[in-house]
Parts: sequence; C-alpha cells; structure tokens
Amino acid sequence: MKKFIFLLAFLLTALNLSSQLEQQEVTVINIAVSTRVFDGNKFVDNLKIEDFELFEDGIPQKIEALYLTNKTHISKAEEYKKFAPQVSRSFYLLFQLLDYNPKLAEAFDYLFEEVLLPEDNLIIMTPVKTYSMPKQALKKFSKEQLSKEMQSIVRKDITIGSSQYKSIMRDLKKIVRGISGHRFMTDSESIGGEFSSLSFSLPRYRQALLDMEKLRVVDEKWLLMFAQQLKRIEGQKNVFFFYQREFRPEISPANLSRLISMNQDNQGVLGDLQDLFQLYHRYTSYDVDKINQAFADVSLSFNFLFISKESEHISGVYMREQSEDVFKAFSEAANATGGIVNSSQNPSFAFKKALEASESYYLLYYFPKDYKKDGKFKNIEVKVKNKDYKITYRQGYYAK
Repeated sequence: MKKFIFLLAFLLTALNLSSQLEQQEVTVINIAVSTRVFDGNKFVDNLKIEDFELFEDGIPQKIEALYLTNKTHISKAEEYKKFAPQVSRSFYLLFQLLDYNPKLAEAFDYLFEEVLLPEDNLIIMTPVKTYSMPKQALKKFSKEQLSKEMQSIVRKDITIGSSQYKSIMRDLKKIVRGISGHRFMTDSESIGGEFSSLSFSLPRYRQALLDMEKLRVVDEKWLLMFAQQLKRIEGQKNVFFFYQREFRPEISPANLSRLISMNQDNQGVLGDLQDLFQLYHRYTSYDVDKINQAFADVSLSFNFLFISKESEHISGVYMREQSEDVFKAFSEAANATGGIVNSSQNPSFAFKKALEASESYYLLYYFPKDYKKDGKFKNIEVKVKNKDYKITYRQGYYAK
C-alpha cells in the first residue's frame, strides 16, 4: 500500500492549535496589523514608523512598533514599545475546481522549491478531504517527491469532487439541446421524443439547476468555524482559494426570443422561459459582511485566485458565465483581509503572484484608545503620509 506523505487532517476538530489572542479579559490590548505597501507591483520596503498613519473607527491611533518582515525574518524594527511578533507561517490551499489544470504542477513545484521553509505549515483542502503536511516532511522527502504527491492528491480529489457537478452539467446541456431542437414549434405542436414538450423539459431544467446550486452553496457556518480555528494559529495565515470560472448551458438568445414569441398563449411555459433564461440570477448564499469581518478579525490573508477558461462551443447551446456570486463575494473577502485577487487562465502564474505578494509586510502594533470590550467590530484604516501607494491590510477586529 502506498504511504502518503500528506496526512489526513481534521481541520475543524483536531488540529493541535495554540492561542495567541487570549487577551480578551483585560481592558488594555494590543492590535497587530499586517500591512503591505506597493508602488505599482513593487513592494515598498523603505518606510519608517513615522510614515504611517493608523485609524480605528476614524480615530487616529499611535503606532507603538513597526516590524518589516520578509518570509519569517524581521529585517527592521522600530519600537516605542517592545513586542514579540509571531512570524511563523501557515499556508492553506483550498480548491474549488471542476478540472485539474496541468499548470498546477508548476505551481506546486514553485511552492516547494522557492517558498516553503522547514518551519512552515501547509494544509491542503480539496473537495473531498483535508490534508496536512507533517513538519518533518521537508527533511525526510525531496521537494520533487512532495510536489508530485501533492499533484496526485489534488488531481484525484478534484476528479472525484466534481463528478456529480459534471453529471448535472451534462443533463443541462442535453435538455437545452432538446429544447433548441424544436424551437420553431409551440408547446402544443411538439410531438414525440424525450424533450419534445417544453412543459416537460423546462421543469427538468429547473430541477437540474436547483441540484447544481445545492452543490455550490457556500456553508456560512463552515466558513465561520474555519475562521474561528485559524484565530488560534500563531503567525501569518495565508489562505489561497483556487476557483474555476463557471458556465451555465442556456437556450441561445435568438432561439429564446422565438420560443417566447410562439408561446404567448401558454402562460406556464412563458413564465418558465422568462424565469429560467431572462430573470435568473445567482445570489451569494451567505452574509458577506459577516464572513469578511470574521476573516479580518483572525488576521488571515485571503487570496482569491480566479482561474478563467474559455466557454465550450456546443451546437444548440449558449454557455453563459455564472460566476458572479462567487467572484464578488470572495473578491470582497480578499479586500477585507489584505489579500489579493488574481484572474488568470494559468493557475501557476496566479499562485506565484499571490505568494510573492505575501512574502513581505510591515507589522504595525498599536493600543486602541479608550478600548471597550463591547463585542462590536472596529474598523481599521492605514495610510502612508503624502504618498499614493496601494496599501493592503485587514479591515478590522471584534472587541471581545
């Protein structure tokens, strides 16, 4: 039997976690804000503590310390008060992909060759399982072995995890082709065949669509539990979410217009056509602000890697992009946590850019003025004086 290098991990129940934020019972706390400053695409590494301005709920705060960090090394420290910054790193790779992209092999090679250090933590979360790389793996196995093992795990689990989704997608395409095949007939004129009646085909399409949506639902409770577990992890928590662009099979606009025109007297069919193909819209299935604030509170950096792909060309089928709900929600999560959004057909390119952006940062410490443990979310704003730089940082924290 093959011995897996990556161990199966139960992230939400059994990780050995240590807490760094058990200061909630005291009235004076310090807040650490990981801050990245870019001039174009270049990280600005020559800033001093007096160059920064920091606000909490609009009120200016005194920055007590600045630590410039690259990977796990502090290269510069400016301190009015001395702190003990945690610079260990944990990487969480989440995959919501329908197809395994061969370019992922390059991404994993780069991760092991250029990024991971022996003291880093690596967690892989696929549609099927969660895996953790043991601490001793980088010493016991070659980087090539580790990369190939990761490729095998992700490829296998993506194939398994997307099988039901792809089965429903095939059904949707089949139904649409059937509908398009009798586009010049009214519902009462169509005869014979599995998809000959619009009054039969459209409910089947609706049900298949509902079945697909159930597979896509983002579990708000799970996201909150994920954030709560990461709150207990020390150091930098870098999350990389790989998401593949989605399409939905529809009747072509020209055929839809004909069908609507020819079924004006059939209100049931007409209503279904309009609901399913004119008015249908995907909405985010969870409270976006609630999740963004939970992610920001635990000081994780959420990086959204949108893997684009061209739509299929299928006779009689119009493939409409249907990623707007996920793209909007997780782009906001990235912005709220100081992460990045990268859209590319090449997952290796997107991953490398996100990894490079995560390596260097300023860690700013301050004591909130008039701190009250009121359970409310406190908004943080960071500025660089007299400069028009791009600045990324977490949105805030809960005063609990």
